[in-house]
Amino acid sequence: MITIRPIAAKDRAQLLRLVEQQDNFNAQEVAVAIEVIDDTLDPAKNDYCIFVAVSEDQGVVGFICYGDIPMTDRRFDLYWVAVDPALGRQGIGRQLLARMETELSAQGSAKVYVDTSSTPGYDPARNFYERNGYQVACVLHDFYRDGDDKVIYLKEL
Repeated sequence: MITIRPIAAKDRAQLLRLVEQQDNFNAQEVAVAIEVIDDTLDPAKNDYCIFVAVSEDQGVVGFICYGDIPMTDRRFDLYWVAVDPALGRQGIGRQLLARMETELSAQGSAKVYVDTSSTPGYDPARNFYERNGYQVACVLHDFYRDGDDKVIYLKEL
């Protein structure tokens, strides 16, 4: 049984381990994810929302992180969806995404944007977004480095 709930300070250590387990996260992405987790737990800096997926017997097994896009009206960036690699493809990511979308929809219409890489290692991420109703809004060629495009997805809620 998986429960989706807001992040709590007690989740930090498990979230850091989960971030480090992600094959596609490079060192910079791991550092940024840790910074975002810490900022979310700091009431003075809380610009992000994080929901965690918790298993009764394994603790935190996934998380989703999103936030308002500054200077916009009801536009949000989805920064990360990460699930324990041993539990991938069991619907945990979909549950996290559904919780975020439910929270945002409850406040009215919204647009959610997701940035990801075009490299083969991100094929599963792009497939995940597409299976869940996100559509390619644009592609910024050679954004991250030569041969690594930034693919921006959009879903209107």
